[in-house]
Amino acid sequence: MSGPSRPPLPGRAWLRTIRSLVLKRLSFLKRLFRDLPRQAKLAYCLLYDPRVPVASKVGVLAALALIVTPFVNLPEWIPVVGEMDVLALSLVATRLFISTAPSEVVEEQERLIRERSSRFDLDVARGERVAVALAHRFGAHKNDMEFVGVALDHPPAVAAERSEGVA
Repeated sequence: MSGPSRPPLPGRAWLRTIRSLVLKRLSFLKRLFRDLPRQAKLAYCLLYDPRVPVASKVGVLAALALIVTPFVNLPEWIPVVGEMDVLALSLVATRLFISTAPSEVVEEQERLIRERSSRFDLDVARGERVAVALAHRFGAHKNDMEFVGVALDHPPAVAAERSEGVA
């Protein structure tokens, strides 16, 4: 004979249990979406810090590469769940990487991030300068800029003036 079975939960208790599970899941998702960008920025800074052991850097890069490759059989065909697994695994990999870094380096990088003078912030600023320089170099001006995949509609007179200027 099998062991004693549990009696079914009464209606209100069942609703409280489901509500509790849903709230826990939502709390986890909120933490995930709040922590992942912050952890990713810190991990980026630590990857470029020479005081962090190379083995830790290789480990996190290998873990992230494994997570994003199509060879990993995550249930991505299930809407939202597959993406959550990838995000959760990415968060775990970055947290493990951060935990293996020397604590004084982590504290310094966190301070630099708060001050907006971290490696990440400097690289973003460099990227913006390069984008602006490329836009100026290739003659893109505010009035002539087009978004990729979105053509500006020019009246026929403007198009004719442009073709005359080319000839």
